[in-house]
Amino acid sequence: MSQYPQRVLTDVLVTWGKHANGVPVTTFTRHGTVADIVPGSALAAAYGGSGNLSGVIPASQRGDDACMDHTAVSN
Repeated sequence: MSQYPQRVLTDVLVTWGKHANGVPVTTFTRHGTVADIVPGSALAAAYGGSGNLSGVIPASQRGDDACMDHTAVSN
């Protein structure tokens, strides 16, 4: 489980790091994605800051043992 789960509120193009040739790495991230992002960090700023991230994830979307998929568990 993530220590700092943050939900992305709006679609965003995240620029983080550089390829070996010096070109920035950009990744499209769709709204609703949950990522492990420390609040106030440089990575949080790359995602649009606190205005585009929410640490509040509704209980109905967190999952628990009763609703998790157990198809990969063998007998």
